[in-house]
Amino acid sequence: MKEQNIEFFYDPESDILEIFIGNPLNPPIFDEIAPDIFEGRNEKTGELVGYKIFNFTKQKSLRNVKVSIPLDVGSLQA
Repeated sequence: MKEQNIEFFYDPESDILEIFIGNPLNPPIFDEIAPDIFEGRNEKTGELVGYKIFNFTKQKSLRNVKVSIPLDVGSLQA
């Protein structure tokens, strides 16, 4: 598996959490997968590149949402 960065950004003023996987070369296309939860994919390859969660602190449904993020656990070792 290739090494990828995972970046998290939270804007408390707009209450939006953004999660980006890797460094997308092109802006992703986001589709709503649950109310106020969007999944971003590379338009050409369909590769998962991130998520946006609107009204993050108010999301009661997040308790039941499972998100799989590809991760090479071996790369986390110091």
